[in-house]
Amino acid sequence: MAFDKKENLSDDELINGYLNGDASEFNVLYERYRKQLFSYLNRLMPGQHALVDDIFQQTWIKVIHQLPKYKSRQRFLAWMMRIAHNLAIDHFRRGKFEDNSVALEDRIKHIKGDSKEPWRQMDMNEIGEAVNWALNRLNPELREVFTMRQDGLSFKEVAEIQGCSINTALGRMKYALNNLQKLLAEWREGNG
Repeated sequence: MAFDKKENLSDDELINGYLNGDASEFNVLYERYRKQLFSYLNRLMPGQHALVDDIFQQTWIKVIHQLPKYKSRQRFLAWMMRIAHNLAIDHFRRGKFEDNSVALEDRIKHIKGDSKEPWRQMDMNEIGEAVNWALNRLNPELREVFTMRQDGLSFKEVAEIQGCSINTALGRMKYALNNLQKLLAEWREGNG
């Protein structure tokens, strides 16, 4: 079966195919989720590019080893992000986390304006700077909930990844939004 036809297979079909000896089906799974995982890790550990690369690779290695234990009742992306989350937490617990400030370009690359309208680019850059400034000041758990929701994960999946109840995940999102609102108002006052 050609690679493009395999892209239409469900995650469960790809996993079963890989477990039955078809390595190309894992490649499809990897291509399907690599950008989301990398983006998640970059937001979880801003400015830690080498660490992000290391945990990204460790996550995929662990996914390969844990695939026989994967239960299809949960979304594969949430399951994989839980693995990445746990690896990152393990790293932080070992005391190897360095809190470096992050350049705006590393955090807000996705915010772009129309180059034909320089004023639009300037406005988008200012918004990006404000969001970057506020996100960097959030508690890591709150920032993680916010960024996972931005990636389209459900609160149930966020709760599974963070190892908490859905109510706790909802509460963290509420606190994240409240804190972002206050921080953005503070930023506006300081830069207005």
